[in-house]
Amino acid sequence: MRFVIEGGHGPDTPGKRTPDGSMREFHFNSAVARYVRDGLMQYEGVEVLFTHADDRDVPLKERTDKANAWKADAFVSIHANAFGNNWNEANGIETFVYTTRPAAAVKLAEAVQRALIRATGRRDRGVKAGDLHVLRETKMTAILIECGFMTNREEAELLKSDEYRRKCAATIVQAIAEVYGLKKAGSATTGTPIAGQSQATVEQAQEWARQKKATQAFIDLASVYWRVGAELGIRPEIGYTQAAKETGFGRFGGVVSRDFHNWCGLKTTKGGSNTDPLAHARFLNDEEGVRAHLQHLALYAGVEVKGEIVDPRHFPSVRGTAKTVESLGGKWAPAADYGKAITELLAGLLTTKVSTPPVDKSVEKVNIQINGIRIPAQGDLRNGVSVLPVGAVSEALGVTLEWVPETKQVRVNGKDLTATIEAGVAYAPARELAAALDLQVEWDGPTKTVLLKNQCVCINKKTGYRRDEKT
Repeated sequence: MRFVIEGGHGPDTPGKRTPDGSMREFHFNSAVARYVRDGLMQYEGVEVLFTHADDRDVPLKERTDKANAWKADAFVSIHANAFGNNWNEANGIETFVYTTRPAAAVKLAEAVQRALIRATGRRDRGVKAGDLHVLRETKMTAILIECGFMTNREEAELLKSDEYRRKCAATIVQAIAEVYGLKKAGSATTGTPIAGQSQATVEQAQEWARQKKATQAFIDLASVYWRVGAELGIRPEIGYTQAAKETGFGRFGGVVSRDFHNWCGLKTTKGGSNTDPLAHARFLNDEEGVRAHLQHLALYAGVEVKGEIVDPRHFPSVRGTAKTVESLGGKWAPAADYGKAITELLAGLLTTKVSTPPVDKSVEKVNIQINGIRIPAQGDLRNGVSVLPVGAVSEALGVTLEWVPETKQVRVNGKDLTATIEAGVAYAPARELAAALDLQVEWDGPTKTVLLKNQCVCINKKTGYRRDEKT
């Protein structure tokens, strides 16, 4: 079934706020709408459409035209009430239908009204009829719910609380499910599962990313996704292809820039407009950004995350609502085909063939730290010699890597390196690369980490990594 869930009004609607200005009505309406959507999506065969927007006031005609064109089965408009502009004693919950009192609308309104009163204990103002645009111009069953008065001090505090918003949403979902006979989705899933073991290798992912002309930072990030994904029980190739979609293979270009270390467009706990950079989360480094991404996917997949939660939007109401990639559409992002776009990228990754023989598993991996900051890429320890990925280290420091076709050598800072090419990645001995970059190099045996550093610390604004240069 198709349900339109509308957060009434918009972020800038004049006058729609508490008398003291501490809450705009849209803050309540849109939050409850999100919770209702998340709840309804746990039922079989349900689709949900929003006709409001977080960043503008959508005209009423545009809302009803959109709902009618989508051929929804029901339209539910969520509001907070008001009586005048000052504090007063008006209180309670009421639900509206159109003046002709259509039987289907009355049935739904009575179920919602009855459930809300029972759950909240607020005054029952009943089911009423009104000549309201969203009730008159919609071609499907339509109701409008007023969940309490912003002009009543007691109810205003309730309307501002997340607990009350979630309670109203859960109650509305329950009533809708009862009226329409919705059935909870079973444990069996159809589609591409998010949870589970990887079905691709890091080498496959990196080769796929190279073929897509990804940035070196994105190519190197694959090893982080595979390591954290294995820890959380989430398929890393799902997160990696989603990151490719969200960042344009590491090129970014939207409101979220590279220095956010935000590879999936996650918003802050408070959230906000898609066009507002301040509404999007910033992470300390790529490691934290990837962990937050995969923790959020684990939440949708219903996988319990142990340890520290760095996902800023790890809301219980979301848990288990999207166990497949396909079902992320309309949840992670508004577009219904969002998940499908990711599965198309995933198909390409899974069929990618690594152009060179796999790396000898006996070779030990080593970590790379530049002036106290660990980068996502790793090097190898071969016969007691550390070799590092030249591109990853150079990019972290903002240094341009050159390829000399005549000699088939890699050049950094005008110095040719004794590099080997494996799966399209150039590796050079750590000490030789450090010398070319004017860096000191040390070895930390217990953590198997190559430490690159020098005396004067400068910040590369593009990458966020510190580069040491001689003064």
